Amino acid sequence: MKFAFKTIQEFNDAFRDEKTCYEAFEKLRWNGIPVCPHCGSLKTPYKVKARGKFQDIPSYRCSERACDLPFTVRTKSIFEGSKVELRKWFQAAYEITVCKNGISSVELGNRIDVSQKTAWFINHRLRDMLTETEPVLLRDYVALDETSIGGKNKNRHADKKISGSHGRSSKGKSMVFAARGLRGQVKTKVVPNAESDTLIPMVESWVEKGAIICTDEWQPYNPLSKDYLHVRVNHSHYQYVNGAFSTNGVENFWSLLKRGIVGTHHFVSPKHLQRYANEFADRYNQKDRTNIERLQSALGRCSKERITYRELTRTKIVGE
Repeated sequence: MKFAFKTIQEFNDAFRDEKTCYEAFEKLRWNGIPVCPHCGSLKTPYKVKARGKFQDIPSYRCSERACDLPFTVRTKSIFEGSKVELRKWFQAAYEITVCKNGISSVELGNRIDVSQKTAWFINHRLRDMLTETEPVLLRDYVALDETSIGGKNKNRHADKKISGSHGRSSKGKSMVFAARGLRGQVKTKVVPNAESDTLIPMVESWVEKGAIICTDEWQPYNPLSKDYLHVRVNHSHYQYVNGAFSTNGVENFWSLLKRGIVGTHHFVSPKHLQRYANEFADRYNQKDRTNIERLQSALGRCSKERITYRELTRTKIVGE
């Protein structure tokens, strides 16, 4: 994709119609040569006449006799089964990757001219796509921290106040754990609590052994000294930097996440919190890229099974 744009007007000029979007996505996903998403056949497919709302989009049928299934570039991607135009999907992907504090479903619905419910579904499909699929171990130096997401107890009505919900208690709140690498890479995970049995296995799966790890004085981090060079910053004694080490970098990510939740989304359901954390982490990890590079990175991950509305609205909480 060789488009270059800095404004939404230039974006609209680049993706001016549905056919242009399909052809651009074909170049990005298939390098311009259609591949059957059902069986993976590289054999040249048959071209067929498109059906439905758009009649000029590229449509195919697999030329393998054992398969013989119709497909477009949307098939087996997060766009599959959606009645929303691909052009609107592209704009939604652009908005969610460029807006520093995220974009609400109400605002997205207004911008791409769909209902709030449809915009909410689109946003969550895109967030699900932003999940890290090829984890790379953090190395050299890593800062760890956890935070609670949820309303302050003092702001609750008297009949809704929860005793013991301050500090690291997760009562009435959701807890998110994060690690930030030396070059600014962030990994996040919604966790049920901040105890050693929960945090240490995650650190071992995220951080290369032998690395320098900086944390605050929270005691469940004590076992880290076995496999890592563990440096502490004692916040309870108003210490925020220990030599060249601090947790300020990962706390900077918390400020972005919380500002986005409070200022843009206002409320985040615990069962969807992991997807919001993935969204903010992905945007944070690509902060040095241009807008077009962020969009290309997002669209390059669209070739995954879509999440359905039923899966999104089920009662199970993400991270349980």
